[in-house]
Amino acid sequence: MRTVLMIIGVLIFVNSCSNKNKIPEGVMQPKKMQAVLTDILIAETINGERMGKDTALKLPIENASYFLKVFQLHQVTKDEFNTSYRFYLKRPDLFKVITDSVSSIINRRNIQLTAIPDTIKNKPNGHNFKKVTGKSRGQY
Repeated sequence: MRTVLMIIGVLIFVNSCSNKNKIPEGVMQPKKMQAVLTDILIAETINGERMGKDTALKLPIENASYFLKVFQLHQVTKDEFNTSYRFYLKRPDLFKVITDSVSSIINRRNIQLTAIPDTIKNKPNGHNFKKVTGKSRGQY
């Protein structure tokens, strides 16, 4: 009898652990949530840059329009995103994996952008020409 109870207990434990990582219906899968969050953070950054240049813009309104564009891009509704976000907030183990992935993607993109050589720097601007001294004038 004891063995049967232990087997049933182990089966219940294994079943509960396997259901723990199951994503409920209506919640985005982690990869999709990662992609949406990445684009939302990029959109927020772009909007923040625009706000610094044009203070007449309204931050919440502009953010909302960017978020709607991101949702359209990923074919996600606002409600689906909010439901998914709340689900992952309640599951920090899953949310940490998603946010770590988002962070590494954004860091990689920053590195790629900063690694692009600045072609404007090497163009002559009038200040980096060799000065002609008196001796070399007229001697060709």
